[in-house]
Amino acid sequence: MNGAHINGLSDSAIGEKVAILDAGAQYGKVIDRRVRELCVESDLLPLHTPVVDLLKNGYKALIVSGGPKSVFAADAEKHDPDIFNCGLPVLGICYGLQLINKVFGGTVVKNDVREDGQFTVRVDTKSPLFKGLQAEQNVLLTHGDSIMTVASGFETVATSGNIVAAISNEKKKIYGVQFHPEVDLSENGRAMLRNFLFDVAGCKGDYTISCRQQSCIDEIRSVVRQHKVLMLVSGGVDSTVCAALLHKALSDNQVIAVHIDNGFMRKSESAEVETSLKKLGLKLKVINACHQFYNGTTAVPTDRSDPCAPKRITKMLNMTTNPEDKRKIIGDTFMKVSETLRAFLGKSGIFGDFEDVFS
Repeated sequence: MNGAHINGLSDSAIGEKVAILDAGAQYGKVIDRRVRELCVESDLLPLHTPVVDLLKNGYKALIVSGGPKSVFAADAEKHDPDIFNCGLPVLGICYGLQLINKVFGGTVVKNDVREDGQFTVRVDTKSPLFKGLQAEQNVLLTHGDSIMTVASGFETVATSGNIVAAISNEKKKIYGVQFHPEVDLSENGRAMLRNFLFDVAGCKGDYTISCRQQSCIDEIRSVVRQHKVLMLVSGGVDSTVCAALLHKALSDNQVIAVHIDNGFMRKSESAEVETSLKKLGLKLKVINACHQFYNGTTAVPTDRSDPCAPKRITKMLNMTTNPEDKRKIIGDTFMKVSETLRAFLGKSGIFGDFEDVFS
């Protein structure tokens, strides 16, 4: 259920979830991964996501990511100010910290010198965020702006020299850190995230592998019902996992798994793909389309910088040296072979002898 930044808000309801509001972070996906490693489901969403959507989707807490811009810049990322007054626990990271401080009336200024790299900060071990940790922590700092005046109602709970490195408002359950707890250079960053998720936000950590698998199986069955699924398997991790889930969710006659051998596989790789899936109990049909790719052509613009330029037909792949033309021929030929296969299945409705189609 990941990738909500691209696909919209997730509407899965298998348990507790945390929303990561992305301010253009370099480490946005790393935050997402760290939260999931702690067995809490997360969705990566735009910073401007309305509070009404966050509440409707039942998030337990919010994490506001870092970002490349200044909170006082004219083109600063837009946000719904109610995210800090909706009652959900909030953790702001880097830009997120500065945004929290600005929204609540504190001041943020541009420093003469940036902090970039691993630094030792002093933390208040009485703060729930730093529970069980030593007073000195090595963390990654990457910022040019800093807090000058801490917002009313907040207190400083970590410092880097004379620079504010973390603030908190325990009553509102709002915390902000100037450093990046999600990266390995913040040596106890995972413990800090765990403290926020479990002790502050009250998450249980029940988002396990088996839980995710069952959720995928249930969704497949709900969408597919009694229909058949044509699964094109490359042999990579993504398609293999998808094929295995389809096999677990559906009956054998519902899953048509096909591997298209384009002639550019490693030696014996197609046979190895077939063998590995057979061990999972999945019958895979290997299509030898080497000649279709070898002799393939396609249309490409005469001027690549002008999408409206007239098109030309490429040479056959076996005579083509231009790498961009090669990629286009291979991609388009794959789609042609796939469409031919889909059309054949649409007419016959059976697994059949596919080789006859491509001979």
